[in-house]
Amino acid sequence: MAALPQAEPFPTFETSDFSGAGTFYFDLVRLQDRNDIPRGFLHRHNYYHLLWMTRAQGSHLLDFEQFEVRDHAVFFLTPGQVHAWTSSVAPRGYVLNISTEFFARMFPRADDVAKFPFFHLTHGSPALYLTREQHDGMLPLLQQIEQETLERDTGCFDVVRSYLLILLTKLRRLYPVDEPEADAGPSHTLTRRLSLLIEERYLDFSTMRQYADALCVSERQLNDAVKRTVGQTAGQLVQARIALEAKRLLTNTAKGVSEIAFQLNFEDPAYFARFFKKHSGSTPGDFRRKYSHPIE
Repeated sequence: MAALPQAEPFPTFETSDFSGAGTFYFDLVRLQDRNDIPRGFLHRHNYYHLLWMTRAQGSHLLDFEQFEVRDHAVFFLTPGQVHAWTSSVAPRGYVLNISTEFFARMFPRADDVAKFPFFHLTHGSPALYLTREQHDGMLPLLQQIEQETLERDTGCFDVVRSYLLILLTKLRRLYPVDEPEADAGPSHTLTRRLSLLIEERYLDFSTMRQYADALCVSERQLNDAVKRTVGQTAGQLVQARIALEAKRLLTNTAKGVSEIAFQLNFEDPAYFARFFKKHSGSTPGDFRRKYSHPIE
């Protein structure tokens, strides 16, 4: 059996300093002002990353899911997500980089973040496609944020947080998953709480009872809420998160398949290979080979 190619760890951007301030808290730049964007190679950010595209045409690979890049698209990335994107035209728009400290000041409680579906890793789309009217209507908010970051006056980041919260709230109103929320109510809230808990404990918890106990509900209540909200079981959400981590490890490390299986708490590498193929449609080796090159 031929040896798998050794995966080169892809770059991780720890901080952002478009402004040249020397310290990173919040950062913004126009796409057209950077010749190193877009980046067609897989990479990740250790901060929140928002791409606001006024003009672009291409493809965006985000956590190994393909999205169209087009005019008036908005993409939301949370820390640790893997992505790469291209544009056949010179892109115009904004990049907003939000440190975890800045984000925590905006959303001090986990339930606050849960209100914004585009920051969920286990369900919900990280892409939002606006009409021209929607894009143009919100553009002044970005221009106000830009002005604040350039002027750096007293209380600059307090003002930026306010504008950014307004922008995210307006985008949230346009997000499709919010449409049935009035009817679903508590089910949506519980599902969002589960999503956040999965992100924290998916390698620690081995049973759904542990998740249910942590959320102070029964397993049946948890499964019913998730099914009503996203049409899946709670266990499927956990499996999706484990599969995503497997994809990241396959493309970002040179670890063997067996080593990755054990890291993800699979005792049998063969069972892990079957689990991975079920969730990705390909074997671990084929997946690693497919994503070992920049996207076109």
